[in-house]
Amino acid sequence: MTGTLKLWALAFVGLLVMRGLLLMQGAVPLYLPGMMVLADGVTALALVLARRLLLPTPWLIAFYAPLIALIYHAAGMHAEIHGSFFRLAHILQAMDSEFLSSTLSWHFFGYFPLYLLTATAWLFALTDRAESKTLRRGLPPVPAAMVLLGMLLGYYAATPSPTYLINNPLMATGVQVPGAFWRATARDEETMLVVDDADTDPVFFLRDQPGQAHSGRPNILLVMVEGLSGAYLPSVAEHHGVHADLALPELDRHLQDHGFQLFPNTVAMQRQTNRGSYSIICGDYPRITTSVPKMTLIASAGEPVECLPRTLQNAGYRTAYIQAASLAFMNKDVFMPLAGYQAVIGREALEVTGVPSEGWGPDDAPFFDAVAEQLAELDAGDTPWFATVLNVATHHPFTPEDEDLVGEALLTRRTHAFEQLTDALGGLLDTLQAQGVLDNTFVVITSDEAGGHAEEGESEKPMRSNFGVMALRMPSQGRWPALAPAETLVAHMDVAVTVLDLLGLDEAGNMIGSSMLNNPRRRPRGLLFGDTYSAQSYFLYDHGELLACDETLLRCQQWAFDPTRMFGTLQASEIAPRLDLAARNRIVSEASLIRDAGVASDDRYRVAPGTITRRRAYHGRQNLSVAEAELLEVTVEAQALPGGRSADYEGDLWVVMRDRGNGDLLAERAIRVQGVYPLTTTLVMPPPVRAASIDVNLHWEPVNDDDELAIRSLDVRRKPTTSPLPAEGVVRPEVIPPE
Repeated sequence: MTGTLKLWALAFVGLLVMRGLLLMQGAVPLYLPGMMVLADGVTALALVLARRLLLPTPWLIAFYAPLIALIYHAAGMHAEIHGSFFRLAHILQAMDSEFLSSTLSWHFFGYFPLYLLTATAWLFALTDRAESKTLRRGLPPVPAAMVLLGMLLGYYAATPSPTYLINNPLMATGVQVPGAFWRATARDEETMLVVDDADTDPVFFLRDQPGQAHSGRPNILLVMVEGLSGAYLPSVAEHHGVHADLALPELDRHLQDHGFQLFPNTVAMQRQTNRGSYSIICGDYPRITTSVPKMTLIASAGEPVECLPRTLQNAGYRTAYIQAASLAFMNKDVFMPLAGYQAVIGREALEVTGVPSEGWGPDDAPFFDAVAEQLAELDAGDTPWFATVLNVATHHPFTPEDEDLVGEALLTRRTHAFEQLTDALGGLLDTLQAQGVLDNTFVVITSDEAGGHAEEGESEKPMRSNFGVMALRMPSQGRWPALAPAETLVAHMDVAVTVLDLLGLDEAGNMIGSSMLNNPRRRPRGLLFGDTYSAQSYFLYDHGELLACDETLLRCQQWAFDPTRMFGTLQASEIAPRLDLAARNRIVSEASLIRDAGVASDDRYRVAPGTITRRRAYHGRQNLSVAEAELLEVTVEAQALPGGRSADYEGDLWVVMRDRGNGDLLAERAIRVQGVYPLTTTLVMPPPVRAASIDVNLHWEPVNDDDELAIRSLDVRRKPTTSPLPAEGVVRPEVIPPE
C-alpha cells in the first residue's frame, strides 16, 4: 500500500504541474480549485491502478508522453478560445486537411514542449524501473480494465459535462471515447429518432411572420462575422451586466453611427460555422446534438433545398456568397449552390484576383475591400441582389499580419484580430454609404457562431457560448416598417423569416422563426439550441424559462431569467421541467429533420413540423415513389394557433397529393378542425392513376383569415389497396377535447 501511495503521489504531482501549465497558458481560470484538485487526484488513482494494463513496459512512454502532451495542449487552446475542453466527437473534422493546414502553425506548439517534458517525467516514474520486491506492480490486466471502466463511468456520471474546465483533460477525453466511436461509425439516419406517442410543444416550430407593408424590393446584405459574441460589444455587455474578456467599443460605435439597431437578447443556435450559418441561411434548426451537420447531409444528397437565397432567386434577386476561407472545408462549395447562391466566391477565387492570404485566408482589410468591389458590381445591375459575406481572420489561430505580434499570446492575437475586423467592417460600411449602396440596402450583421467569453466564477452557467449578436439596419431611403423592440428575444434562424416578412413573401417555403420586424401580436415562442463544445442542449421559453440538459437529455437543470436581460440574470431554479424526457426527445428529433427532406424509410416519410396559414401551404416534398396499386396513409398532428382572442376556431385542413414530376393533382381530402385542442387524424388517400413520385402538401382554409395551424407532424406511409377508402368530401373525425 505504501508503494501504491507513493506512485499515486508521483502521478498526482505530475498532473498538478500540468494543471499549473494550463493556468499559465491562460486556458483555465482559477475557480473551484478544490474540484480541479479532486479531478486530478481521481485521474492519478485511475492511472496507478491501471498502470500494469496501460504501461506494461517503459518503451510505451515514447507513445504516451506525446499523446498526453497533445491532449493537454489541445485542451488548453480550445479552452482559451471556446471556454471548454475539446469534444472527441469532433476529431474527424479536426483531422480534415484544410483544418490542419490552416490551424497548425508554429503558434500551435507554444506550450507543447512543456507538457511533453512534464508527461515524460511522471510517466517515467510510474514505470518503476528500480522496483523493489516489496513494491506491487498494480492490478492484473483484467481487474485493472474493470476498475478503469468503472472509474470512467463514475466520472462521467459525476460531472455535468466532460468538457467543463474543472475536469482533468485525460479523464475527460477517456470518458468521451465510447460516444465518439459511436458517432464515427453510426449511419446518418441512426442519429435521428422518431418518437411516437409523445407530447410536444408547437411553440418550438412556429413561423411568426405577420406580413408587413413594404415600399419596394431592397437589396439584402448579410454579414456574418466569424466567432463574434454579443458580449464583446460594450453596450450589450452593459445591458446584461456581464464583463467579457474582450471589448470592442469601436465596433459598437460604428454600428450606432450607421444607424443599426442592436438586439442584446440574441441566441446563437449552435457552435461551428456549418451549423450556425445553415440556421441563418435556411431558417431552420441546426443539428442540436453532435451528429452529422445538416449542411453536410444536404451536400451529400446533392438535391437543391428551399433556403433564403433560393427563395430570393425565385423572386428575381441575384444571389452571391462571398467568404474568405476555402469553400471545400465543410462542403460549402457544394452546399451554397444547392441553397440557391448563383455566385459562390471563396479563398481560391479571391487569390486569383490578387487578394493575399495565409492560414485560413486573407486578413479582414483586403477581404472587405474585395467584398466592396463585388457589391459594387452587383449594385451596377438592374435587379436587386442578396449577398452573404463571411470573414475568417477572427478564427483561431489568429495568424497576425503585424510582425510585432509574432510570438504573442493567443488571446493577445485574438484581440488584435477583432480590432482589425472592427476597422475593416467599419471601412466597408463607410464605403457603401459613400457609394449610395446603403440607400436601398437592408443590412444584417450577425455571427456564424458566438465565441465564448471568460468571466470569473461563471464558467458553468449555461449559454455562455450562445451569446449571439444581431444588428439590423433599414435602407436609408423609402418607408419601411419599424423593427421589434430592442429587448425582443431573437435568434439566428429569425434572419430568413425577417427578410421574407420585409419583402412580403409570406407564402414562400417551410422556413421557421420569428420576424424581427415590429409585431404588436408577437406570439410567445420556444427556442431549441445547443452547444456542441460543452455537449449541452437547451429548451428556452421567452417568458423567462430555460431547461439545460446534456446531450443524452437525461441530466437537466431548470433555470429562470429576466426575459429582457437573459444572459445576465440566469438563476438556477427548483421548478420541475415542464418537458418530460419523451417530449425532449421528440422536440430534438424533429428539429434534427431537414425542413425540405425529412426522414424516410422504404415505405414511410416524416417531415419536420411547421406552421401554415391561408397564404402559406406546407410543402411535404417527400418524393415518395408510389405504384398504381398502392394507397397512402397520411397521419397529421395539428395544433390550433388562433390569430385573435376569440375562442371560435374553425377551418378545413386540406391534404393534397401531387405528382412531383409535373405538379398534377392526384387526390385531395379535407379535415374539419374545430376548437383549439390538439388534433390527430389519419386519412387514406386513393392510389394514383399511374406510378409516380409524389408529394403530400397541406393547405389551411380557416374561417377567420388570421387563424394559423401548427403542424406537429406529417407522416406518410404506403399501404396495399385492400385498405378501405374514406368517404368523399370533407372528413369530420370525432375529436374529443381534453377534460
